[in-house]
Amino acid sequence: MYKDIRQVREHYAALRDLIARALGGRDDVATRSQVSVLCEAAIAALDDAETRQRLRAVDRHAAELFSDDQHQKWDREHMSGAAYLRLQILIALEAVNTRLFLLDAQRDRGGLASAVADPLRPPAV
Repeated sequence: MYKDIRQVREHYAALRDLIARALGGRDDVATRSQVSVLCEAAIAALDDAETRQRLRAVDRHAAELFSDDQHQKWDREHMSGAAYLRLQILIALEAVNTRLFLLDAQRDRGGLASAVADPLRPPAV
């Protein structure tokens, strides 16, 4: 596995676990800060525009989820704003995870093509 993708996967798992544990719907500076730090670390680890966009959405939604009242503007008829934001964050995180699988597969395919072209050249990691 590639180091940058592995690092983002570690941050993804930490974010997913954090969102699963913290319900939100109230001012929670510590959790809001943790999410922000994890998102920024994941963004810094991988140069990919789509991943960056999804992680910034996670950070923005978390800022509202873990605020005193910003989550209320997301209230739905049958769902609280906090529940809606948690769902949106989890959807964005799963999109990041899917993107990482795609990038990993593309790199593996690229490495395989290089190995076929030059079998003596070591694979890129």
